Amino acid sequence: MITVSLFTNMPALSGDMAEVLRLFLGNIELKVNEAGGEMTFTHTEAEQDGLRVVTVTDGACTHETKEAVTGDPVVDKRLRRRQAKLGVYQVLKSRTGVTPPWGSLTGIRPTRLLYANLDKGMDMDAACGELRRVFDVSEEKTAILRQIVSVQRELPLPTLQEADLYIGIPFCVTRCAYCSFLSGEVGKGELLSPYVDALCREIDAAQELLDQTGLRLRAFYMGGGTPTSLPPELLARVLDRAAPLLARCGEITVEAGRPDTIDGEKLAVLRRFGVTRISVNPQTMHDDTLERIGRRHTARQTEAAYRLARDMGFDHINMDLIAGLPGEDLERFNQTLRWIYGLAPESMTVHTLSIKRSSLLHLWQAQLPDGDMVADMVRAGADMARQMGMRPYYLYRQKYMAGNQENVGYALPRHECLYNIDMMEETASVIALGAGAASKRLFPQQGFIRRAFNVSDIRQYIDRVDEMIDRKRDLFLSSL
Repeated sequence: MITVSLFTNMPALSGDMAEVLRLFLGNIELKVNEAGGEMTFTHTEAEQDGLRVVTVTDGACTHETKEAVTGDPVVDKRLRRRQAKLGVYQVLKSRTGVTPPWGSLTGIRPTRLLYANLDKGMDMDAACGELRRVFDVSEEKTAILRQIVSVQRELPLPTLQEADLYIGIPFCVTRCAYCSFLSGEVGKGELLSPYVDALCREIDAAQELLDQTGLRLRAFYMGGGTPTSLPPELLARVLDRAAPLLARCGEITVEAGRPDTIDGEKLAVLRRFGVTRISVNPQTMHDDTLERIGRRHTARQTEAAYRLARDMGFDHINMDLIAGLPGEDLERFNQTLRWIYGLAPESMTVHTLSIKRSSLLHLWQAQLPDGDMVADMVRAGADMARQMGMRPYYLYRQKYMAGNQENVGYALPRHECLYNIDMMEETASVIALGAGAASKRLFPQQGFIRRAFNVSDIRQYIDRVDEMIDRKRDLFLSSL
């Protein structure tokens, strides 16, 4: 770990600058306005003749930017953050000779910047060019943003009176080594029934909330955890209670996910309640990697679950892969891609491994493929998706991603998941149920979003479900 001293007359911006420091330096210990770091950066901000002048230096390299002060506190705050981050970025780029593929961007939704440029009246070429000019985003990454936005613009946008519905099942049969989600292992199952009891109370309250607000449902997503870690009778109970809500949705997704939780009885439950899209997620076809990352299933089980779902009539199956898993190289990743090609799912998501501090892989300090190899894996995923007739339709980024890459969802035409787009682009309000679920309400005319969070701890959720219900009522029934 590198210790970095950051001297600044705007301490509130230190977090933004730290994001860029981590982009180049990895895990750091940041000292704000304290000496003693192995590296020292100085950031100053001043106003001169209506311009905000921001200077960043490490003593050897200096970068200065000037922006007009608009007088709009929201706009000026955004520009101030941008100037601080770009200053650190340009200094480190000069010192290291490294140009990250996403340039200075550290946010999770880069498509929104492209949309913002288009909303200013730019055509697509100019909008992409502005991303390259301002943020130093590579041509490769602006090209995939162009494809994604073009696909999204073909699809129906949610109206102001539409919302999505999310139900979270925070249980897994085992914890994957890369996972940082607040989910619990099923264990002996003593929390499953009490959790479903509480969840059903929230589902009933959601029905009342929709009636009171007049909101219409657009898409449903059941995620986790692993929803199919529930036994079939509890899975059926949740979907039966939600059935009046599901009947209002044009798209119904259940993230089955783990092949070792999928069987004919559970798939029959999903069919009975009209599920239109499921995921069967292998992550890799290599059994030694699966064992290493704690998946506790085999590639053969994945293929058996996939073929069973096909035989039972599911005509939209998604499969997730992860680029950058420990012990894997480009050839092993390509072997997985060729295997997926043979199965022919309707959609595929290529994730880049993100090592969060709370994951077991971080604790183990596992040996991982280097950034260049991970970039090649991501390109291979895009090439295979193209060969399968799929198009990229959503993208998001996370912190600590290998090779500074991204997660991309690909789908055959007319098989894009609207819920995924709504979530990534934040274009629809969401009523979210279950432990750790986050509801949000859009206020597009005012230009902001409000959220209501359910507690993540499963026992706390069970005990406090009425409070979670009230939080959503306050969010959706209160005025500004």
